[in-house]
Amino acid sequence: MARARRNSRPVESPPRTHPGQRGLASDTFAPLVDLLAAELKRSGDVADLRRPPKSLAQFTAWYLSTIQRLEARLSEAQRHRPMARSEVELQCRLALSAVTLEEAVQLCAQFAALLSPRAGRIGLEVDSERATFRLDSLRPRVTSASSLVDITGLFAYFQLLQWLAGRNLPLQRGRIGPGRREDVLPFLRLFQAPVLAGGEGYALDFPLEVLALPIVRTPAEFPAFFTHFPCDVFGPRGRALAEQVSALLAAALRQGAALPSQAQLAGGLGLSLSTFRQRLHAAGTGYRALREEALRGAAHRALLQADASVGDISQQLGFADAATFRRAFRRWEGVTPGAWRKQRIAGGTAAGSASGQSAGQ
Repeated sequence: MARARRNSRPVESPPRTHPGQRGLASDTFAPLVDLLAAELKRSGDVADLRRPPKSLAQFTAWYLSTIQRLEARLSEAQRHRPMARSEVELQCRLALSAVTLEEAVQLCAQFAALLSPRAGRIGLEVDSERATFRLDSLRPRVTSASSLVDITGLFAYFQLLQWLAGRNLPLQRGRIGPGRREDVLPFLRLFQAPVLAGGEGYALDFPLEVLALPIVRTPAEFPAFFTHFPCDVFGPRGRALAEQVSALLAAALRQGAALPSQAQLAGGLGLSLSTFRQRLHAAGTGYRALREEALRGAAHRALLQADASVGDISQQLGFADAATFRRAFRRWEGVTPGAWRKQRIAGGTAAGSASGQSAGQ
């Protein structure tokens, strides 16, 4: 154990930034870009080295392309074929079917076992205080390129779990492989948590209670998420927070629970109430607007169920009575709930009739 400590790089914490500081994309991602570009250069691939990414959108596309190219070269050298993008999508969709994060991890592990060794091995270790997500790529040998790719794979799972839970998870520590690194800054920025280089394997340490967090995302939200997976975390912090709040409010309504207050949401996301409000304001929105959007969307879905009365819907959504719900709905749509429902049903019937006539011609 003493030798393991001497060979390990001490745990370092991410640099502090002002909550309102935006920063340039090039400033934020330059260290990680440099590492990836260096690996490409070592492999003789210089296609994109003259055009480094300058914006978030460019970085997302460049990052995904670079990782895929590095994986392809590793596959040729080590006969270790990576997962196809379609297989990654299936694994993510399978995780989306879980009820809690613990079940999502278990499903990911089962899927990886089916593709062994290409998908590596996923493990979950639990003790009295901590849950540890472990990733072993099962590569025949470790190189600087394979280590970098495996770290990005660990980050991809971290990103998936955060998206499923609809919140930033309280990561206690990231373990980024057995290789000793002097270049930990990119990974501090990537994981926004202390990282350990030179330790045992690749892992994420969370508080035990994280495993019980519910899955709040829906299949309808998946395509937008997967388009840039695993780089969605690089979006503006305020926008990401607004998406998290929307997901948590929508999940509460789907479960028939009371809508969480600003203070409850801020506390659950690890933010002070003032920081919570500031970040939403920076994203051009606020709690009241997001709450209204969530209620409006839930009302639309409920009204499309023909057997649900306006009184039942108003109670389900937490309104004092049907009259209060009707006033709110009229403010949103300019018509009463009953009139809106008739319009939608009539529109659907007309569309169905037109489709039937076309099919018969």
